[in-house]
Order: sequence, then structure tokens, then C-alpha cells
Amino acid sequence: MIERYQQIWARLLAYNDMDVDFRRFSSMVFLGSLGIGVIGALLASIGRPPALISSMAGLLVFVAVHILAYFYLFFAAQGRAAKVEEILPDFLSLMASNIRSGLTPDKALIVSVQDEFGPLAVEIERAGNSSLTGKPINEVLMGIGEHIDSEALRKTMSLVVEGLQSGGDMVELLEKTALDMRKSSALRRETSSAILNYILFIVAAISFGAPLLYGVSTFLVDIMLKIKQKMTTSMGGSASSLSGQIGIFKGQLQLSSDAVSLFAIASITLTVFFGCMAIGIMHSGKRMDGLKYFPLILVIALGILLAIRWALGQMLGSFVS
Repeated sequence: MIERYQQIWARLLAYNDMDVDFRRFSSMVFLGSLGIGVIGALLASIGRPPALISSMAGLLVFVAVHILAYFYLFFAAQGRAAKVEEILPDFLSLMASNIRSGLTPDKALIVSVQDEFGPLAVEIERAGNSSLTGKPINEVLMGIGEHIDSEALRKTMSLVVEGLQSGGDMVELLEKTALDMRKSSALRRETSSAILNYILFIVAAISFGAPLLYGVSTFLVDIMLKIKQKMTTSMGGSASSLSGQIGIFKGQLQLSSDAVSLFAIASITLTVFFGCMAIGIMHSGKRMDGLKYFPLILVIALGILLAIRWALGQMLGSFVS
């Protein structure tokens, strides 16, 4: 269990090319989350709630810190991968040109390094240094994607290596691969623009539609609870006979205003979470890519929920009282 926990952080650190010992980093994350969780539990226990509530608050803070740290490194790694995939066709074309001019593949690999390649330039320099030590060019090319979380890069390098092993023309192979990647990128941009309307519909539904419905429904439940309470207080025993005639107030309501509000917040949070995952799938084909919008959309959705409840309270509060 501990090794698996450490390997998760080791993989994220490697994809971000961070020269940090993963064991030390994972220990820092765990102890830091534990300390912040203890502080959260102590703050939650100021009003002397049940021990279970303060313990749950501390556990939620502990998990939340882990989630924030994980997604920070994850999206940073995805950003590096996106830059590499964008510049990869230019690198392949430049390498093909250098090989055509008479350079060997390993020398062309080193000469093709450009500062504007960003993270890819670092990986190419690392691979070029490996080739100078006598490492086979196939292993050098396959090692380029070790520190970049890009499936496109790994598949491209694998395709190039397979072409070399089968005796194909490397120049033609690199140029055709670069051309195919540019066509694929253009096709993804066209697809993204075509499904933009669907993405906007999902954003509107989870950021405005759901909070609107939950805001109105929770306010109506609050009105029902207040009316029920006023009837019980003012009429006493006669309220029970009236409840038998009015079905909406029949029996005892096992709800509270706070419970309804918490249910609405939890439901909106889950709706926004899965809605953002759907956005990620439609935009890039990766569920996790949509979660980068989760904090912003969640804040907007909860803000609209509170605003609607406040507006209804201002307009209809006098009626209830």
C-alpha cells in the first residue's frame, strides 16, 4: 500500500520532470495533509459538535489536500504533454530535413533541438546524450516519452522505431508521420468547434439550470416546514385534524431546512463533477481534462443557488411570516 502510494507521486513527479525524491515528497504530502486535517478537525470542534462530525471534517480536509496536490501535478503534466504534442510535427520535419542533408539519425536528433520546443527540447537533449554513449537509436527514441505523459508521443516514437526495424526510409517515415499528426490536429480542432454548442449547453445546465431548480425547490420546502411549524404552534391539537384534510401536511415531516440545503449542495456538486467530466470527454476525449473547470463552475453554481434563495426570500419572505 505504501509503495503504491509512493509510486503515484513518483509518476507525477517524473511527468513534470521534477528532480525531487518521490519518497520524501510523498512523506511531505502525507504529513502536511495530516497536519492540516488535524487543524480542520480542531476548528470544527469549536462549537462542541459530536466527535464524529469533527472527525469527518478532519478526514475531508485530509482528502481535499491530497486531491488538490494530485490535480495540480496532474494538470501541470497534461500542460507539458499538450505543448509537446503541438510542437512534435515540427520536430519530426526538422529531423527529417537534417537526415536528408546527410546527418546520421543520432546526430540529426541532437541537431534538431530548438529552444522553442520547450519540454520536448529537454527530452531530446537527454536522449541525445544517451545516444552519444553508444545506446542504440531505437532505445533512444523510445526513451523520449519517459518523462512526458503523452500517448501521442509514445505512439509516434514506437511507429518510427518499427519503421526503422523493418528497413524503411526514415526520412519519408518522419515526414509522413508529421503530416498525419498535423492532419489529426486540424481534425480535432474542427471537431471541437462543431461540438462547442453541446459543451455550452452542458455548462449552462450544470451552472444555472440545476441551481435554479434546487433553489426554488429548497425554498418551497422551507415554506412548507415554516407553515407546518406555525400551524402546530398556533393551533395546538386542532392542527392534527387540519393536517388530515390537507395531504401536503399529513403526518410528521422528517425534514429540516439544513438537511435540505445540504442535500441540494451535495447534488449540485455531483452534477457539476460529472458534467465537467462529460465536457472533458467531448472536448479532448479525456475525462480528467474537464475537471480543471470544476472549481470555477462549482463556485458559480453554488453562488446562483444562494442568490436564488436570497431573491425568493426577499420577495416571498413577508408572505411566509
